[in-house]
Amino acid sequence: MKAVDLKQIIERGDEENVQAYLNFLEDLELVDLFYLIDEELYPTVISKVSNETFSTIFPFFERSTLDRIISHISDAQLIKILNGMETDDIAYTFRELGSSLDIELLDKLDKKDQVAKILSFPVDSAGSIMQSEVCLLKDGMTIGEAIESIRKQKTVLGDIICAFVVDEEKKLLGDIQLDDLILGKFIEPISKIMNPLKYYVDPMEDQEEVSQSFSKYDLTYMPVIDDEGKLLGQITFDDIQDVMESEANEDLLAFAGVNPSESLADTGENKLKVALGRFPWLVFSISASMLTGYILTFFEHQVANAIIFASFVPLIMNTTGNVGTQTAMIITRNFALGANEFGDFRLPLWREFLVGLIVGAMAATVTFLVTLLFYQNLEVSLRVGLTIIISVITAVLFGMFVPMGFKKIGIDPAVAAGPLVTSGCDMISVSLYLGVIVALNKLF
Repeated sequence: MKAVDLKQIIERGDEENVQAYLNFLEDLELVDLFYLIDEELYPTVISKVSNETFSTIFPFFERSTLDRIISHISDAQLIKILNGMETDDIAYTFRELGSSLDIELLDKLDKKDQVAKILSFPVDSAGSIMQSEVCLLKDGMTIGEAIESIRKQKTVLGDIICAFVVDEEKKLLGDIQLDDLILGKFIEPISKIMNPLKYYVDPMEDQEEVSQSFSKYDLTYMPVIDDEGKLLGQITFDDIQDVMESEANEDLLAFAGVNPSESLADTGENKLKVALGRFPWLVFSISASMLTGYILTFFEHQVANAIIFASFVPLIMNTTGNVGTQTAMIITRNFALGANEFGDFRLPLWREFLVGLIVGAMAATVTFLVTLLFYQNLEVSLRVGLTIIISVITAVLFGMFVPMGFKKIGIDPAVAAGPLVTSGCDMISVSLYLGVIVALNKLF
């Protein structure tokens, strides 16, 4: 049963069948339902959904929708829902809703200390997405004792990926895979099957760097330890997958000149705020276009056949804009994959330069031949073709070094791959075009 079907039942007022149909919905379909129905129908659905189900689906809601749902839930019910969630999801809910959620509720939660610890870390740090629920085994246990301990912890922790071995001071020594426990002999010490500490993360490390480690080493979890080596929690793959998706969305939106905080699904956002977030890049694009147009005014007094030469400006701008944007996106992608030092870029930069040279030569040759065929004018064809190859190579260099410069000064390089590179390439290509025309005009 799909959420849209249940929407129709609720709107008809057939409440007797609402519960029956709700039972057929998957968790994500239930989330979709809240986006499909009007807010006045929220109480009907909320009254028939268990607290356990809400604990599962809360992290899937956009901020404005979650805010509206909570407005129809009592504090007592909200505490029960939050208590059923993992610590990282509780922290996410408090951080996402901010002032909309009464901070005093935190003191009433069973896991208030663990959640407060997570909230104390910066937003984009590893500590802010870790979960405190970890399966702990004491050093010196036998395999039989460890299995019994895991059985007891299972009722509290829920899903267990692996078990961490700690000493008396809670310093992390290593981890144990559950299948190794099952296959081991009960009387043997767990040290015999324990994996030494190899991959771990500091709570202050940036989330993006953590996601790169997960991808590079093909990890499903990673312990979080402090400066003293004490275990604080763990980051699991499903949490880091959200980070990867978020970073990818941010890069995509930044490329388009859109505020990364925007969400298409969050229809409750202030429209004026969204528009103001996009306006600066629009102003930049308008200013760059006006400057490009001003540069074009030099054609009139500098060369003959100005109208013919001006007709090729869109061709040159589009060609160089595309090449510059492609190069900038490739460099930005390398940053996303973990390249941070100039040495990491030497081969990619050289490759991009050679590719740009080849593309420029091919585009220049095609443009030269087509222009010569249509206009029967060697002078015009030569200038346009020469401009193409020079401007394409320049666009490649511009697309390389702008995102690298942004990264160097601490600005998201994805910003450079959008309107900035496109507008910059437009101005540069038109300036080069005018320079080539004037230079060759004086030469001949």
